[in-house]
Amino acid sequence: MLYNAPKKIQLTPSLAKWRIESEKSVLVFVGLDALKARYSNQKAANEQILFESFNRLFKKAKALDVPIIDLNNESITDGMMRLGEYLSQDDQLILAGEMNATFRQVIKHIASVSDQIAMVNDAICLDNQEQHIQWINTCVEMGLNHLNTASLIRLWSLSAPTEFILSAKGILLAIAEQLDIEPLELNPTENLKAYGLDSVAIVDLIGLWRANGANIRYEDFVGHVSLEKLMTILRPSF
Repeated sequence: MLYNAPKKIQLTPSLAKWRIESEKSVLVFVGLDALKARYSNQKAANEQILFESFNRLFKKAKALDVPIIDLNNESITDGMMRLGEYLSQDDQLILAGEMNATFRQVIKHIASVSDQIAMVNDAICLDNQEQHIQWINTCVEMGLNHLNTASLIRLWSLSAPTEFILSAKGILLAIAEQLDIEPLELNPTENLKAYGLDSVAIVDLIGLWRANGANIRYEDFVGHVSLEKLMTILRPSF
């Protein structure tokens, strides 16, 4: 059974001074296949919380077009080459998943090249809670950042440029995120309520778009509201 995730008060606060931005971020999942094999059939609350964090990160990254690397043990070499490419572009590595001994050594090596690395501290897994706390403390000593899932998602959302949020792609991805479906599954003329769009999702979308300057109201969702209709409202000059 998975251990209880450490509480915030148990972790040394991050001293990193750089700001996480969605446009510069690369989300790296480590060892997800191994974690799924180990825990996916168990019903304990700890496992459910961990995989819910993975799911939230994955959905938000897709919605904001953040690159995602799935780094499994069998593809460690290819994965490290991709990480090197992103680091050479001064991108920010956001890490989640299984922090095994091998990968922890890799992180220590990468940290000698760049400090633009952040651990999602409630979406990583080690052998036990003590190791979890110790690893976060080690990351702080190396000058790396750490934060929880909710904080990361908030920073990504706040830093996403308006040009993307109100672009055709950004609108499509935001709707797909709320509906928990793949963007290509959306029929542009179909009523979004037929896909499960509810009042909570509508309020979230309105808040996102209005915060980025869009003139859209709750009344615009009355009756038949399709992706095509929303594009017309949000992008009237296109």
